[in-house]
Amino acid sequence: PLVAPLGARAQDAGDWSSPGLASTGPPAQYIKTPSGLVFERINDGEGEPARAGDIAVFDYVMRRANGYFIYGTIDCGVGCGNGDPAEYMLGPSGNLIPGLDELLTGMKPGEKKRALIKPELGYQSNPKGLDPQPPEFGQRRQVEVHSGEPMIFEVKLVKTRRR
Repeated sequence: PLVAPLGARAQDAGDWSSPGLASTGPPAQYIKTPSGLVFERINDGEGEPARAGDIAVFDYVMRRANGYFIYGTIDCGVGCGNGDPAEYMLGPSGNLIPGLDELLTGMKPGEKKRALIKPELGYQSNPKGLDPQPPEFGQRRQVEVHSGEPMIFEVKLVKTRRR
């Protein structure tokens, strides 16, 4: 089991902490969709929910199922983005991995979720051709080599734009 260092705890249930850190928020409630996507809603958002055809603007952190950090759009130091969120079209016309597309569809701006995306809903079918792709070679290689493993995504929808 993962154990946090003595005295370590998350700031709130909506922070970008590493797996294994305690939260003072309510206990996690996991939801499993018919496709097999498993997620936890960390906090609610406000406004119109994202729908197929929208451009979703979102921050994310991508990890392997063992917690190994691969990439994040947030500005967190080495291996992270510069704070610019990702932007992708939702729905069948888009190029997102199916699990992330399903996770984002229906989210409201400001909402945050953490998901375990199984390989069939992730990169397994096309590790180099589905988005999001990390920018650095080593990070992309992690996605490619471990495309048969579940991935953890922490996602916060910033906003949507209608097409």
